[in-house]
Amino acid sequence: MKLDKRSNIPLYAQLKDWILERIASGQFPAGQQIPSELVLCEDLALSRPTVRQAIAELVAEGTLVIQKGKGTFVSAEPERLEIRQFSPFSYSLLAAKSLSDYNFQSIELLPPDEETLRLFEGAKASGSPGFWSLTWPIRIHGQEIGLGHSLIPVSLFPDFGDQVQSGKSMIDILANKYAYLPSKGSCQLAVRAATHAEALALDISRRSPVLCATSRLTSRSGHICEWIELIWRPDSVTLGLEAGRI
Repeated sequence: MKLDKRSNIPLYAQLKDWILERIASGQFPAGQQIPSELVLCEDLALSRPTVRQAIAELVAEGTLVIQKGKGTFVSAEPERLEIRQFSPFSYSLLAAKSLSDYNFQSIELLPPDEETLRLFEGAKASGSPGFWSLTWPIRIHGQEIGLGHSLIPVSLFPDFGDQVQSGKSMIDILANKYAYLPSKGSCQLAVRAATHAEALALDISRRSPVLCATSRLTSRSGHICEWIELIWRPDSVTLGLEAGRI
C-alpha cells in the first residue's frame, strides 16, 4: 500500500493514521512490535524523516513506545486507578484532616505576580503579600500517578507553610480560621500537553497529553482561599465525579 503523495495531508500525518487504523483494527495489537522504520520506508515508499516524524509523534502521544535495542511497540493498555467521588475539594490542603501522606516536594513563599493574582481574581485579598506554594506527588496504592500543586494566600494563612514544615497538626494550623476554610468550589477538567517539568516528573515524553484538574475554593467569608492544580497521565486514572461538585 502506498500513501497519497498528491494529498494536501502531509505524508507523516497519513502514516500516523495508517498506523492508528491498524492498531484500532487489531492488526497491531497492544504490546506488539510494529514494522521497522526501514520496512515502512520500503513498503510505503516514504523517506526516513517522514517515518521518524510520524513515529516520534505517536510516541509522544503515548500510542507507541520505543524499546532500545528491540524496536517500536504498541503501548500496552495500563491498568487505570479509580479516584472515587472526585470533587473540587479533592486534595485540598485546607480541607484535609491530615497532611501526613502528602510528602511535599516543595513549600515556597511566592511574591504576588500577574499570573498568580489572575488565578485569585475577584478575591477580597487584593494587595496580597504573596502565596504559599506547595507541590507533592499524587500516589494511589503506592503508585505515583500525578502531581499536585496548591496556592494559599498568605493574607489568610500567614504561617501556613512554616507550620506545615514544622509538622504541626491541621487542628492547630486551622484553629480560629473557620471563616477562611473552603465551603464551596468549582473545578475545570482539561487535557493538554505536558510541560517540560511535568514530563520529567511523570517520566513521560515531552508534550505528551496529561489530564489537568484545576479547582478554586471559596471560604465562608467570600475569600478565595485555595487554588489547586492536579496533573495526571490520562491513561493512569479514572475519575468518579461527585454530583454537583464540578
